[in-house]
Amino acid sequence: MNLKSFPIITYHQVVPDDRPKDPWQLNVSAHQYERQMRFLHKHGYRCFSLMELLKQRQNGHSYKRKSIALTFDDGYEDFFTLSYPILRRFGFTATVFLITDYVGKRSDRKFEKGVPFLSWEQVSSLKKDGISFGSHTCTHPDLPQLSKEQIWGELVTSKERIEDRLGEKVQLLAYPHGHTSLEIQQMAEAAGYEAACGISRGKSSRFNLWRTQCRTNDMLLSFAFQLTKWPHFIRHFREETAAGQFIRKVKHKIGGRGNLLASGC
Repeated sequence: MNLKSFPIITYHQVVPDDRPKDPWQLNVSAHQYERQMRFLHKHGYRCFSLMELLKQRQNGHSYKRKSIALTFDDGYEDFFTLSYPILRRFGFTATVFLITDYVGKRSDRKFEKGVPFLSWEQVSSLKKDGISFGSHTCTHPDLPQLSKEQIWGELVTSKERIEDRLGEKVQLLAYPHGHTSLEIQQMAEAAGYEAACGISRGKSSRFNLWRTQCRTNDMLLSFAFQLTKWPHFIRHFREETAAGQFIRKVKHKIGGRGNLLASGC
């Protein structure tokens, strides 16, 4: 299965244009997001659920070159109020990864206190309209810092809760913060997931799907660049070649962050 044939774009929050920028640069303004969706539509991109594209490749089916999957992490309510209406206008779909303990609650995280998450009623409504859902664990922990028992609980309990609410099998997982390991990936498979998303670190595989994070200050040109083949080549060099690993070790030793290869080795 070729996991590198289509871009997987991920968002966290799509917020009103007048909302302050967050310090992690993870929110995208509604205007910025609409421009990105309009760009995809204008240039002939076809948007599928992530699992649909993965199954097409697994079954040996071909699809048009301009295929894309959109994913949203955490399950903020703004997906229901801002993101989805724009998606629907352009005939697009998405996969949303839910933190199950946060559903129906408000964030207590610094810099976003009081921001609401999707309710189960909103999740059910979106499912009926063709939006897909996956797990982002129960509490959004840094999984490599947990014991095996805690990791297993996060993976299995969140999956079961979504399945109980939606009445269908949950096939996809997104690792909180994108942090994973080979052992965690094996546990995700054993827990019954079909695939899992990281960010762009480690070897690409079905249980470490590389994704491109859209950020606050992304220009339309940089968004368009992420749709080309070049970001994959950069990531492949950085993560899967001896030369890339050597450069990363050297940079780590000298403490430099730099911008080598436009994404950091």
